[in-house]
Amino acid sequence: MRLGVLLSILLICGSAQAGINDPTWNPPARFDFPYKGELTVKRLPQADVVEACRVLFSLYDVQATASLNQRGCSVITSKNSCLVVTVNKTFKGATPESILRHEEGHCNGWPASHPN
Repeated sequence: MRLGVLLSILLICGSAQAGINDPTWNPPARFDFPYKGELTVKRLPQADVVEACRVLFSLYDVQATASLNQRGCSVITSKNSCLVVTVNKTFKGATPESILRHEEGHCNGWPASHPN
């Protein structure tokens, strides 16, 4: 892992009906707001999301494995920047907007273990 780089990742394996108003999908209120730093969002076909997250995990030495159902992932790349990868269309009930909201929660410090 690179020194001074804070990482936040997520393997999305939540509810098949994950959506904008799903409280089990959305981050807790203290993490549920637009990221204030530089946010880079890559919207890709779902199969490409799997590969992009796998590459990010490798690049940042994250001990995680991208799954075939991966909807997105996020990595905090510096103190003021975060990279989000998300599907470009609804996949298994999760819209790109709901995935971005979820991932921004991780950019804002919500741990990958999803505590309330």
